[in-house]
Amino acid sequence: MSKKIYFQIIIFISILIITAFVYFVYFKNDDKILVKSDGGVSSNNLIKNKDDLITEMKYYSEDEKGNRYEIEADNGEINPDQSNLIRMNKVEAIVYLSNGEKIFINSDRAEYNNDNNDTTFNGSVEMNYNNHELFAENLDLSFRNNFVTLYDKVKYNNGISKLIADKILIDLINKNTKILMDNENNNILVKSNLDNGNN
Repeated sequence: MSKKIYFQIIIFISILIITAFVYFVYFKNDDKILVKSDGGVSSNNLIKNKDDLITEMKYYSEDEKGNRYEIEADNGEINPDQSNLIRMNKVEAIVYLSNGEKIFINSDRAEYNNDNNDTTFNGSVEMNYNNHELFAENLDLSFRNNFVTLYDKVKYNNGISKLIADKILIDLINKNTKILMDNENNNILVKSNLDNGNN
């Protein structure tokens, strides 16, 4: 082969390489989205498209009163209908109150609102606060209002007594609590754990 043919082959391959480079750098769209939050997010994983899972996700937030909120999940995905809602699986959350107390929440699933940090937990929800244990099927946390609502098969245990109700409302700041039944004719069941013969 002559030098002219080698030169043409080299130019042709160079044009292919430059064309491929320009296409992949400037024209190919992977729909990559970096998850961000006003409250601050620490997640190194990118979504390749809206149906893919985000793994090992963590969100952090702090309010003007000094209360902090951390939520993390094994995986989750952005709601395609509302991009501010994150659906999470195998969820653990901690609320750090400004007085130094901590509230731990675990659940199978949760839906986290990226705009206001409100979270709806569901599926085997467990909330621990000091020596108080609460179990329910659902828990709504309004971080901006410092308010928790537990509902559906609610059970409470503090070592001294056990309680079964339909709904418990808790103000996280002043600790005011309301215990409710859906049907006013039903009674809240309270049992003592003390073995003093008067149970």
